[in-house]
Amino acid sequence: MRRIFRIVLSCMMLCCLGLMGCSSTPARPDLDPARSSAPVAALADSAPMVTPVRPAPTSDVLLEDPDPGLAAVLADRPDLAELDGLWRQALELLAQGQTSAARDLLFLLRAESEAVLPADSDPVAADYLGSLRRRTGLLAGVVAEEEALHASVLADDSLLTAAYAGVRGLSLPDSLIPIAGERRRDIATDLLQVRNEQVERWIRYFSNEGKLPFTRWLERKSEVDSLIYAELDRAGLPRELIYLSAIESGFVTGARSGVGAVGPWQFMAGTARHFKLRCDWWVDERRDFASSTEAAATYLSQLYHRFGDWALVLAAYNTGEFRVERAVRLAGHDNFWKLHLPAQTRNHIPKFIAAAEVGEHPERYGIEVQELPDLAFDVVPVVDATDLDLVAECAGVPASAVRALNPGLLRRASPPGREAYPVKVPQGTAERARRELASIPVEKRLTWRRHTVQRGETLGAIARTYGTTVKDIAGLNRIADVAMIRPGDRLLIPMPKALAEQAASRAVEKGHYVPPEGYERVTYNVKKGDTLGGIARKLGVTLQHLRQVNNMHGSSLIKPGQRMYAYRPGRG
Repeated sequence: MRRIFRIVLSCMMLCCLGLMGCSSTPARPDLDPARSSAPVAALADSAPMVTPVRPAPTSDVLLEDPDPGLAAVLADRPDLAELDGLWRQALELLAQGQTSAARDLLFLLRAESEAVLPADSDPVAADYLGSLRRRTGLLAGVVAEEEALHASVLADDSLLTAAYAGVRGLSLPDSLIPIAGERRRDIATDLLQVRNEQVERWIRYFSNEGKLPFTRWLERKSEVDSLIYAELDRAGLPRELIYLSAIESGFVTGARSGVGAVGPWQFMAGTARHFKLRCDWWVDERRDFASSTEAAATYLSQLYHRFGDWALVLAAYNTGEFRVERAVRLAGHDNFWKLHLPAQTRNHIPKFIAAAEVGEHPERYGIEVQELPDLAFDVVPVVDATDLDLVAECAGVPASAVRALNPGLLRRASPPGREAYPVKVPQGTAERARRELASIPVEKRLTWRRHTVQRGETLGAIARTYGTTVKDIAGLNRIADVAMIRPGDRLLIPMPKALAEQAASRAVEKGHYVPPEGYERVTYNVKKGDTLGGIARKLGVTLQHLRQVNNMHGSSLIKPGQRMYAYRPGRG
């Protein structure tokens, strides 16, 4: 009963936080990729818990039937009905104390709900999806709280975790890591032959309660396995390591753990940069399958060179090589199964063994996999900042196809300042894309407009001015609270040049001031006795200019301490 009480109490607290716009906890990028705080975007790394002896709450307590209106929507939308069933199953599993199974389902829910698009004429479905995503986030918080409550001291040692995160993957220069040609013990006849109670529990889980998410993992695997196998072969690594990506992320490029590990191989930013993955405002190559798999292969090769034992290699990938070396030194032996490591890491290796067993023999466990087409693409070198939608138009394919191939391009555009960035396009379209792009001047491919917030402006008004949405502006400028913008804030608004010109015309028509190219903003603090006319003369602008820039069309009221803005030609 105490567990149920904690769950209910946590839900109430999270709901209150959600109403205040604080339903999610900021990621802590300083923590170790072992994800010791139990992330939800990454997959569970603790063994499935045995159902407690106490009876589970009855369905009429936690899982009431949907109201008739919602039931009608679900009846018309099988995709939404499936998501609703997953949500209710996750809720019931959590109430039974099976946090591992609940976390896998929440991960699947998050990925699946992002793929469902409500019809424009179906506002109820859109509301349901929004509610489902919020509920998934709230329940994820409860799962994290439950697991943190039962975590071991070692697994929750934030100082050790932060220290190991700082050195993870930084111990051996790449030039000293033998990539191919090294004699390695066969993982299939070594680690994957282990069968113990922990491994058997995970096998039972993947073939029963966890069958649905595991099936989805295998479907996604079929799309990218050729790419991953090629990289593993090049590095001289066993192909079975593909299941490490399965248990880390479910092969989802956008997977993000609660501590900031990102992508199909769950790299922290610092480790990713060490392995030459670009992570900045424009690009996050941790999300790119090709780039991140190459980095993961390099890291795994380094770890094998260091430990020579696959169980220790995977443990080090999960929790950091220095933590594993410390455990070996304290124990006086290198038998993984007898080392004192965090519970999450101790369960990570049995989970990997079980995933490889079930994944290699799905029919043996009653799993049917619908194979997806291989992820095939060509690469087009793109100069400077170019909108991906424009690349798709030049390639003659839907914009969604090019976006899906380039999940690492965070702004849906190639980054500026580079002679050529490799943009992926569907196979067979590279030549046309290259030819069509060459005919479009660089300056017409993308324009990044800067907007300075004026007094009285809201994000909604700014979005309408530029023909975009509040969500897009807030996301691009990392604005957590859309109400917290102030006069003088500068917002970045990306758009193709033609749209930028149209937006500028609309802004002028509505009375907003759009500074000419090369003009710079100047600031003046109002003093006692100042007038608008006097300030205009001091700044060397007209009174009309001052009124327009500061959105003071119907008032001349100013007060000491107030900031006034104007634009003048730049000095350079």
